[in-house]
Amino acid sequence: MLKALFGKKAPSHNRVHIASHDLEFAVPRGRTLLESAQEAGIGFPHDCKVGTCGTCRYELLTGEISELASSAVALTATELARGWRLACQSIPRGDLAISLPGLISEVGPPPSVFEGQIMGLRALTHDIVEIQIQLARPLAFVAGQYADLEVEGIKGARSYSFAAWAAEGLTTQPCFHVRKVPGGAFTEWLFSGDRIGSHLMLRAPQGRFRLQKGDGPIVCIGGGSGLAPLKCILEQAAKMNCERSVTLLYGARSQRDLFCLDEIAGLASKWPSSFRFVPVLSLEDAASSWTGARGLVVDLLDKVRDLSESQAYLCGPPPMVDAAEAALLKNGVPAEAIFADRFFDRSQPAASAAA
Repeated sequence: MLKALFGKKAPSHNRVHIASHDLEFAVPRGRTLLESAQEAGIGFPHDCKVGTCGTCRYELLTGEISELASSAVALTATELARGWRLACQSIPRGDLAISLPGLISEVGPPPSVFEGQIMGLRALTHDIVEIQIQLARPLAFVAGQYADLEVEGIKGARSYSFAAWAAEGLTTQPCFHVRKVPGGAFTEWLFSGDRIGSHLMLRAPQGRFRLQKGDGPIVCIGGGSGLAPLKCILEQAAKMNCERSVTLLYGARSQRDLFCLDEIAGLASKWPSSFRFVPVLSLEDAASSWTGARGLVVDLLDKVRDLSESQAYLCGPPPMVDAAEAALLKNGVPAEAIFADRFFDRSQPAASAAA
């Protein structure tokens, strides 16, 4: 009688069939397609995980979804009309059948869960620390990729790029650069006490941001903690005897926001061809001792030689990345030669990344 009155209990999960690859995985209630596919070990393409890059697009064949944020942010009207949606924003309302253009295969192993504990913390600036983690087993990654970090008692994972290259891309002691976000649950916890020995979980490796094949110049543009993956990419390139010329532009607010200067100088001194590092400060006191570049980092792009023949790698706050991308296109850099990793935090509406 009660069953007749109240109906059947809603299932605890829904099934998703990837018809294009004949794969199936479960999505627990309230979880996104992308999260669940990763937990199932499926190489679902993705980069930002916050609904702006469009990398995790899929075609919805059958079934219904709800969205955390509209897929229209990253997809065209034509794609939406054809049934394309974003996996990072999609929550199934029942069983689904979907189709994918392809799965990740070119960047190494699929994400896996690793147990670890914090073994070291080093202040880089007044609001950025380097966190080093001891893992229970080795982790393989490609420079430019990131990991999701999760601490018990703090809801949700935070995404951070690997900040240093490890020999052969295999390490038990990965490190990350973490910027303090005012009000951010994870970073407030990290900065508020001695966290050495604290346990956490990593899901890695993730993302497809990495150095691409090519012979032309490399132009890197970073801001804030976005310097981390760029430095890591260049460290890997150095180990691979890369001979391409490099221009690294780094935007910061003031001198106290500059870091890793010695590491970058070491890279430049050993680079077999031209390596130009230009830090530019946007809010430095006019009366200070700073004699370097001032203003916005994108303003320096007009002075980069052979820019139209370069590959560009952008990493940092979305407004900076967007401005740099527009400037590169204006200066003749093809869209297919521009690679971006936008750093979001939970204070931004679309974000589910680091905070």
